[in-house]
Amino acid sequence: MKNVMLLSILVFFLSQTANAQHRRAPKKYVDINASIGLLPTFIKDAGKVILPPLSLSADFKVAENFSLGAFAGYSVTETGLRTMVDGGTAKWRNSFSLFGLRLAAQSRPVGPWNIYGGMSVAYTHSNIEMMEGQIEKVKEEKGIKENSGKMVFAGFIGGRHSFTPRLGLFGELGFGISLVTFGLSVRI
Repeated sequence: MKNVMLLSILVFFLSQTANAQHRRAPKKYVDINASIGLLPTFIKDAGKVILPPLSLSADFKVAENFSLGAFAGYSVTETGLRTMVDGGTAKWRNSFSLFGLRLAAQSRPVGPWNIYGGMSVAYTHSNIEMMEGQIEKVKEEKGIKENSGKMVFAGFIGGRHSFTPRLGLFGELGFGISLVTFGLSVRI
């Protein structure tokens, strides 16, 4: 239900933006973005960040206010020593990666700022390495598997501040490798 509502809002937003576009041909470009996550996706697990969430993306402008992109991300978190229901203890490391596509709608520039938002679809994969305890007990109690992957649909909103026509900083809120991401953007 949540995905249907998010998709409906995006389609409405895109259709409204498309009607307001100029008839001239858009200037094509690609934004290459490298970022670090400030709020890892697994923050709720109170995990220790071993490798902060890192991501790389490329967004190709396909129309006046629209871009299509690809992205990838990777992070490593580790739990503290957890006491299990049976009195035993467990500690594990999660190597998390994701790869996906995204569609974004951009606002008209407001000074050096470009505000954008959109939707993404990604394949996520978690690889759990037990550091202490038994994976079978963790599976039973927490529902965590050694290797698991799934498709995820998410939304995001962000802003890019241009220092020069080619160089900028950006920040995003959304579900992915991190809930909050900041980084460097290069336009080619």
